[in-house]
Amino acid sequence: MAPNATAATGAGVTDDDAPAVPTHSIAMKLLDVRLQPATAILTSVTGEFTDVGRHEIAALKAGGMIEIYRIVTVVTEDADGEDDASNATSKTVIKLILRVETRSVLRSCAVVRFPGEKRDVLAVTADSGALSILDFLNSTCKILHCAVFGKTACRRATPGQYVASDPKGRAVLVAATEKRKLVYVLNNRSAENAATSLVASPLEAHRARTITFDVVGIDNGYDNPIFAALELQYPEQEDAAATTWTASAVEKQLAYYELDLGLNHVSRRWATTTHRSACCLAALPGGADGPGGVLVGGEDWVEYVHEAASTSSNHIRNLACSIPRRELHPSDKGILITSIVVHRQKKSKFFALAQSELGDVYKIIVQLNEPDKTKVVGMEIALLDTLPNVNALNVSKLGMLFAAASFGDHHLYQFERIDLPDAPKNTSDEATKALTASGSTVLTTALASEIASKFVPTVLQNLRKIHSLDNPSPTTGVLVGELAGNEVSPQIYALTGSGPTSALRVTRHGASVTELAVSELPGVPGAIFTIGTGNTAGGKKLDQFIVVSFADATLVLSVGETVEEVGKESGFLTNSPTLACSALGSDGALCQVHPVGVRHIQNGQAKQWHCPGLKRIECASANESQVIVALAGGEIIYFELDPMSGNLMESATREMGADVCCLDVGTIPKGRSRSLFAVVGCRDQTVRVISLEPDKTKILSQRSSTALKARPHSVALQMMNAGVANSNANVDDLTLIIGLDDGSSLRASIDPITGSIGTSPTRRFLGARPVAVSRISLESNPATLLLSSRPWITRRDAASGKHIMAPLSYAPLDHGCSFSSDAVSEGIVATAGKTLRILSIESSGMEGGDDEAFNTNKIPLRYTPRQMTLMSATPSNAQERKVVLVVVESDCNEY
Repeated sequence: MAPNATAATGAGVTDDDAPAVPTHSIAMKLLDVRLQPATAILTSVTGEFTDVGRHEIAALKAGGMIEIYRIVTVVTEDADGEDDASNATSKTVIKLILRVETRSVLRSCAVVRFPGEKRDVLAVTADSGALSILDFLNSTCKILHCAVFGKTACRRATPGQYVASDPKGRAVLVAATEKRKLVYVLNNRSAENAATSLVASPLEAHRARTITFDVVGIDNGYDNPIFAALELQYPEQEDAAATTWTASAVEKQLAYYELDLGLNHVSRRWATTTHRSACCLAALPGGADGPGGVLVGGEDWVEYVHEAASTSSNHIRNLACSIPRRELHPSDKGILITSIVVHRQKKSKFFALAQSELGDVYKIIVQLNEPDKTKVVGMEIALLDTLPNVNALNVSKLGMLFAAASFGDHHLYQFERIDLPDAPKNTSDEATKALTASGSTVLTTALASEIASKFVPTVLQNLRKIHSLDNPSPTTGVLVGELAGNEVSPQIYALTGSGPTSALRVTRHGASVTELAVSELPGVPGAIFTIGTGNTAGGKKLDQFIVVSFADATLVLSVGETVEEVGKESGFLTNSPTLACSALGSDGALCQVHPVGVRHIQNGQAKQWHCPGLKRIECASANESQVIVALAGGEIIYFELDPMSGNLMESATREMGADVCCLDVGTIPKGRSRSLFAVVGCRDQTVRVISLEPDKTKILSQRSSTALKARPHSVALQMMNAGVANSNANVDDLTLIIGLDDGSSLRASIDPITGSIGTSPTRRFLGARPVAVSRISLESNPATLLLSSRPWITRRDAASGKHIMAPLSYAPLDHGCSFSSDAVSEGIVATAGKTLRILSIESSGMEGGDDEAFNTNKIPLRYTPRQMTLMSATPSNAQERKVVLVVVESDCNEY
């Protein structure tokens, strides 16, 4: 844009008169802001990228995103809460470890393991015209080398459409769709070669008038690296015009390109003719572990091709086997193999999986000679199962199959069985006999249909789906609006998928919330609390009581198999509101703070502390051994539990100099007997940290304070896990979270030793209502619930150590706190109007924070959705009008 701007300025306008236009204003219009990262996977590979022994999947996604997923097993306790390993249940999931945004169009990738290394790196090509070697050590992406080889954009003559690596990590082949191929020699990453470039200069292996369909690295042991390419060379224009040339007459070849490491030269070593419809390759283990060579997938046939191939018949150079066919499939119509993957089990043992364009997945067994495992004597193809069409198949060492779907969700499958004695199958011997009988060497669809075993597609027989990744690609229609009628933010209605994977997806902003129970209350509550007990479920305390405070009464609910109301036998003062309550000590004692005093309930007896004079308690906070109350006028009184007598003793009193509107005593850190700090929010728009150390000279002394732009509505001290990214991960961070009257929240760190408030607090506007703050637990880690015009949750990500804040996809709540029982290990008990609600939060959609906090409800469709529109069911009555969403579906040859 700069040359055009200069030319315009020179046409009669001086530099002094030219308007000041920011140079980045045009470029900023080219950037996109995504609500969610792309979900469509272009290709994927398996390896050990972030750490040794980790089974991970690297996925190249649309929109220039590279993501690393890890296959992990999550163990959960049974609902009975017994500490018994036999009662624990486990599930295998795919967990996102790392996301790298490249701002490019990704083309292909290959796994590289350098000699002597125990981890893998990723060789990636994009529209930048460069080969990038990426390292993902400790879940961080580092560019080891970036070798530029061509022009930008995805051109047919620019290498990068295909990438293959030598299994021993010595070289990488980068090929274009037409003509050009480059081979890069990879140098060792040892300390002795630190000064040497990781990637050497490229070696050319170009071939004019050649179209490349696929490339793969041949396992050749430690001999010179060899790459196989599936090619087709078309004649020159003059030759084509002078002869009766047809496209079908041109032979497709499998060629071997050898890199001579001694001469530093690439040569086309060997080539042979393959099936005319061949389109995909997969290399077999070689050297001392197998026969080497490649499997070539085409229409109706899979061939084994190798330079040193030895078969039982001297008339057939390549070993071929037809695939089983569907019973009702037309005999004159071929079935194309679209992808093949080879999985190594152990030395000299391996198998391959291939998928057809119809979705059928086949297991390919290459039969080896018993005395000599490097000789192939036969091949067998058996039906495994039928899956949605995929862009890539990945088999993990854990016995999992990951299918990166072309349309619809991506799935992770568990192999129920891999030996298929009863499955429909075909062998290479049958193909050899049929070819010999016909007197032809051409692999045709008619011959494959004649000898193929027939089957009828069924539900999964040998695979079991255990996890899915959401993928709304392709999206054929979008409608945005608040159609539910009772939600804060609008919903996104999207038509996604194709054929049997089609669905109508309703996407909402916020983490998913499951409503477990709703019950009516006698009035509108002013606060809600839970009281835990010494009983544990897997080391976690369960709640015994739910305490609901009203303007002039307190309702106590007992938590068990059911939630029931408890009368005066609880010891609580039920004809007065409750400002704070907690369990005291470990002997079952309880504490209730009400406007005129503090009630200590122990062994069925209640001891009362009354406010001096006519003063009343404005607000209070309590934990297992500490109680702090604020009287009208700004006086605070601190109580602490005497461990010897079990009595609640008044320890100190202090005037704050301003009316107190909120306070929090925090939680007791693990291994300590008390919280060392309390936070006091005052009406003069300040928040102060005071000391609770038992020293008479320090107790209730102010440690730090901060001025606010609005009056504090609620405060909370939270012990946050430091996370793996923190160098001192064994020490939890003390975090102060403040809810303000203007609808915003403030988060600041507090020094756990001195109590000083951090100088760079983080402010976030949450809604139009004052923000109420309370502590909860999420995935066994501390989190904070913030309630305004809509509920929010903030927590620290265990992997990155960053604070994540995301809204909940739920109606506005008035009050809330944590809840734990036998049936609900981690939940929230909250009030909204005159209702009491028990909720459970799904944290899987909160990894990226507010920007990526979405949850989706999926409605399966039978056919591919084409259009959708809104219709009114009752247009005559506007008050009872219902909105109906109409979806039009259609597919070819479907009625």
